Amino acid sequence: MPTTSITADDLIRRSRSSCVFCAIVAGTAPAVVVRQWDDVLAIRPRGGVTDGHVLVIPRVHVADAGSDPTVAARTMACAAELMAELPNANIITSKGAEATQTVHHLHIHVVPRSADDGLPLPWTPQQEAAKEKKAAENTDKVAVVYAREDVPKGPKVFLAGPTPRAGDDVESWRPAAIKELAAQWTGEQPLTVLTPESRGGVRAAHYDDQVGWETYARSMADAILFWIPRDLATMPGFTTNVEFGLDVATKRAVLGVPPDCPNPERNRYLVYVARRHDVPVRETLPAAVEEALAVLAKPGRTLRR
Repeated sequence: MPTTSITADDLIRRSRSSCVFCAIVAGTAPAVVVRQWDDVLAIRPRGGVTDGHVLVIPRVHVADAGSDPTVAARTMACAAELMAELPNANIITSKGAEATQTVHHLHIHVVPRSADDGLPLPWTPQQEAAKEKKAAENTDKVAVVYAREDVPKGPKVFLAGPTPRAGDDVESWRPAAIKELAAQWTGEQPLTVLTPESRGGVRAAHYDDQVGWETYARSMADAILFWIPRDLATMPGFTTNVEFGLDVATKRAVLGVPPDCPNPERNRYLVYVARRHDVPVRETLPAAVEEALAVLAKPGRTLRR
């Protein structure tokens, strides 16, 4: 049976079809345009890190700053125009998930800085120290509710995704997610984090009790963060697939799919479904947490209970 080869042009077309920045350039996705040139746009990012933070993007789809030097140079020149107007600023771009790139369309951050903005550079030890400090300060503002415990009132995020099997020497991803939520939470009310894992490792006596609680807790969550570090050997996440299918149309879901997990190819269909339903897709845990909190804080949203 003949096989069809995939060309570089095919890959570019596929990338464009799912690219949020290409959608902004085409006018099919919303954005606040700060400045525009014939071949470049400067837009406000969602959740900018300082006042005046902008993203500078080429109108043509280029994956990153190393993919096309000519386009990268032109985009950088436009970013430099904006930099010239600022007394202090960082200019940052990334290539690849390991370098924290989450949208694979070249974008350059122009970040105005001030002495008291508290923003550490991403490659300095300050960032982790600042996160630890923020999480410690928010200890009394973030509460964890485990499986089969009462679900309280107030803002809630459910941590959906594969759970290590009992007896396996595999670490759960949820403690890191809880720490990230504590570091990023800025709401006035305490945040409740709902986890389907059992307090102290004491599992449910009956399967129906566990499934019933998880179903109820997801229905009461204001945001459902799916983080799927797919590993068919230790955390296959088959039940997670079903849960995502049930929740994808709720407008409360966020999909996190780390590209460096053992079996990222098994997340491709979920990514496709997510994009068909306008569910945010993120490749790092901090970015997924940020998006989940943005879902929870959408203007006009009423808390579930």
